[in-house]
Amino acid sequence: MKFHRKKLLISEKNKLRTSVGYARAIDGEVDYLNKQINHLKKYGCKIIFSEIVSVNNDDKPQLRKAFESLSRGDQFVVYKLDRAFKSKDECIKIINQLLDNGINIKTLSGVLEANISNELLRPIFQVLLELNNLELDFLSEKKVETLQNRKIVAGNLGGRPKISPLKEDLVIRLRNDGFSYRSIRAQTGIALSTIRRILVEYDLSK
Repeated sequence: MKFHRKKLLISEKNKLRTSVGYARAIDGEVDYLNKQINHLKKYGCKIIFSEIVSVNNDDKPQLRKAFESLSRGDQFVVYKLDRAFKSKDECIKIINQLLDNGINIKTLSGVLEANISNELLRPIFQVLLELNNLELDFLSEKKVETLQNRKIVAGNLGGRPKISPLKEDLVIRLRNDGFSYRSIRAQTGIALSTIRRILVEYDLSK
C-alpha cells in the first residue's frame, strides 16, 4: 500500500497533530462498527474513517483515505489491529511504513494501547520485519526444494511416476515370450505408451 504524505501550508506546520481513526466491520456487524467509532471518538479522534468490508478485500477505500490523510507526527488509531490488517505479514509491513513516515500507531485494545514512542517501536518492528522476511525466504526455498524432489521422483514434473524395475522386467519377459503390446497391457495394467518406451530402451520394440 502506498502512502501519500499530505503537504502542509506554512500556517499549518505548527498545528496540533491529528489523531486519525479507522473502523471496519463486515455485513451484519453494524453494532460492532458503532462500538469502534464510539471508542475512537472518546479517545479524541477528530477524523474517523469507517466502512463495511471484509478484511480479505484488497480494496478498502476508507482505509486508503485514512492513510492518505496522515501527516508526519499524526497518529493512526484503530480499536484492534485486525480492523485494518488481514495478516501478520501485511500488519508488520504497513506499520513499518507508517513509522518510517513519522506516523504514530495506537490501538485502543491491544499491545499498542500504551503511549509508546516511535523511537521505541521502530526498532521493534524493523526486527519483526526481518524475522518475517526470513520466514518467507525459508518457506520459498522449502517450496523450491519440494518441487525439485517431486521432479526427481516423478522423472518429469507433472508426469507419471516411473514404474518399478519388477514391472519393467515383467514387460520385457512377456515380450520375449511373444505376447503383443495389448496383451502385455492387459496383464500388467501399464499404458501402451509406457510399454513402447520400455521396449524401445531394451531394443525389443519390433
